[in-house]
Amino acid sequence: MAPPAVDRMTRPKMFALFLGIALGGAGLVAALFPGVWSDPGAELRAVTVIHLMPVLLATLIVQGPVLRQPVLKPLGLELSFNIWWLIAWMAPITVLALALLVQKLSGLDLALDTAGYLEAKRAMLPAAERAAFDAHVAETPPGEPLGFVIQALPAGVTFNLLLALATEIGWRGFLFREVQGGFWRRSLLGGLAEAAFLVPIAVLGWSFDGPSIVNGALVLGWCLVAAPSLVYLRVRSGSVIAVAAFRGTLWSLAAVASDLGPYATPWARPFFGWTGIVAMAVFLAVLLLHDRFAAEQKLTSGAEA
Repeated sequence: MAPPAVDRMTRPKMFALFLGIALGGAGLVAALFPGVWSDPGAELRAVTVIHLMPVLLATLIVQGPVLRQPVLKPLGLELSFNIWWLIAWMAPITVLALALLVQKLSGLDLALDTAGYLEAKRAMLPAAERAAFDAHVAETPPGEPLGFVIQALPAGVTFNLLLALATEIGWRGFLFREVQGGFWRRSLLGGLAEAAFLVPIAVLGWSFDGPSIVNGALVLGWCLVAAPSLVYLRVRSGSVIAVAAFRGTLWSLAAVASDLGPYATPWARPFFGWTGIVAMAVFLAVLLLHDRFAAEQKLTSGAEA
């Protein structure tokens, strides 16, 4: 009788298979649609969803048919609610506020009230379209821009959560479980894996206004800075679903960030621009202070880490 597949699967082979499917599949999607990533439209949204699927597929294949292990609990798919679920959901608002504060301190005006919001929107339109814009605003006045933040929250724990879970089940689910070592090693390797997934499409223009190598450098920086915070939320909440809620809410707030900080360049705009990286670094510092001074079980330092 042949031995089980898991007996023949060494750790290097397991990681090679997982990353080969996840990153190879995502790279293939990026290569098949090179012109879509800098075009914000319905086609981009559809292709972005397809681009997420190889990570989910790789996780399910390796965890199921290859390792023949359960999927739910080992990958952190648990509904063990605690205060960290609420923190994971609300934290993107803090990250957004920090990024906008950095914009303001760097000399960029914000649009935090209706008048400023409309002024910015109107200024960005061609002169020929401004009369139609004024007529539309007179007929349907917009709400307060800060209200957009509240409107974005439900999407973070519904549709966007499901999309975020497709990749988080790989980075903070499978890799978190299988990578050996402490907090910082797991954070670094998970961040590098996610960067390898996102950098190619960022270079092609995703989340920015056009293709550029600088896009990729910024996304790499964001992934490495964000990874420890995501691992921290993963451990404290006890579930990868809470991490997906953080990511899903962050995606929901991306358009809001552009509305509230309309004068920022794509390289400065939250969340993958440099202001978003600074904001994530501050958020990480807050979590490290919690771990150092408030948490009973230390995650980032000492023997318990």
